[in-house]
Amino acid sequence: MMTASKRIEVMHERARLIRHARDKTINRILGTVSALILTGIIVLSVMLGGGLHKISDVGETGSSLLYEGVGGYVLVAVTSFMAAVVITVLCIKRNKKRKQDNE
Repeated sequence: MMTASKRIEVMHERARLIRHARDKTINRILGTVSALILTGIIVLSVMLGGGLHKISDVGETGSSLLYEGVGGYVLVAVTSFMAAVVITVLCIKRNKKRKQDNE
């Protein structure tokens, strides 16, 4: 027969194991999403002719965004930035929730 303190100890250990399994699942999901986003960025870069763009006049770098073949680079840059912001926000929310669960 278990005492009340032993039952509480077992309950806390079980809760810790459940939190650990949940965190492991979340880490796998975040890793998979990150890998998919990286793959998408690489595919977009290759499809849009990555590395073929040459700027002839170095002095006018602001106007290089208007050059005819640069739209793909701008698209990849904006997409990468948005993905990074979303992942950062999700990680911050996850850390805040984990801190609240531990308290």
